[in-house]
Amino acid sequence: MRRRTFLASLAAGATAALSSSAFGASPRMKLYDTHAHFYSNDFEHYPLRADVAPAALARARTHPMTVEAMLGMWRQAGVELGCGVQYNTTYATDNRYLLDVAAAHPDRIRPVVILGPTDPATPAALGRMAKDNRICGVRFAGPPDETSNFPFLTEAARGAWEAADSLGLVVVLMPYRSHLPEAMSRIGALATRYSNVTIILDHIGFPTPAPDPNFGFSPAHLALAAHGNVYYKYTSLLIEQLQAGGVSPREFLKFAVGIYGADHFVWGSDIGNTEGDYAHLVQMALDSADGLTRAQQRAIFHDTAQKLFVPGGRGRA
Repeated sequence: MRRRTFLASLAAGATAALSSSAFGASPRMKLYDTHAHFYSNDFEHYPLRADVAPAALARARTHPMTVEAMLGMWRQAGVELGCGVQYNTTYATDNRYLLDVAAAHPDRIRPVVILGPTDPATPAALGRMAKDNRICGVRFAGPPDETSNFPFLTEAARGAWEAADSLGLVVVLMPYRSHLPEAMSRIGALATRYSNVTIILDHIGFPTPAPDPNFGFSPAHLALAAHGNVYYKYTSLLIEQLQAGGVSPREFLKFAVGIYGADHFVWGSDIGNTEGDYAHLVQMALDSADGLTRAQQRAIFHDTAQKLFVPGGRGRA
């Protein structure tokens, strides 16, 4: 997957209010951005990962995605709440900056950390972070291993899944594109086993953008509709991929909502990673939803996320 960079210099000028094209003359509704990446240029207190790419280092040094910058953009766009998603590109599993900004703004930021899914220390860390840091979820991502399996979907990650299930946390998954049908089948099995976990698929599980009747969704993708605790994150990155593939985001989203239900979608800008000014990313997503009802739009852009991302987790079912 190609990693895209955020041009903070453009975001600094995003002061104009969003248009109301997606909702006619109705007042703008509240928004919940479930996918925002924070990173600082205070390298003394928040050092970057040792193997950080030169481009990411330059971006963090000159255009950091600080809490001040993020909250300013959220305020201008009408974003009431948001999830800070740990940024693997800059910090890997060192979640300190994310946890610090979330602690400073508990009324605005819900933290989703990254931990090693097969690390024996992860189950205890999830319990501690749920209690002390009020995390609402954990994110597992990456390519398959040498056996063509995603480690976070194997028995080696059982301890992490059991801890998330006990705590009632969200588990955000982003398997890279290779071996996706097998991954979708495994996710369905885990959803059944860990019924107290809310699973959210980043970028709706990366369906291959295609102007076909199923809009690139594989049968394994579509089969996940049977699992009520699997949800889908609709993102700017996915919208851009759809456009590049000649697929109408509006028609794609209408189809996807028909399969999974609007109450199983959340929206995330991917700001801090996806290129572009924040106001444009928000408006692009809103415009793609103008074929849906007002209730469906509210579910995708606010209500479902507010229900799912519970600080500290929901606890046992």
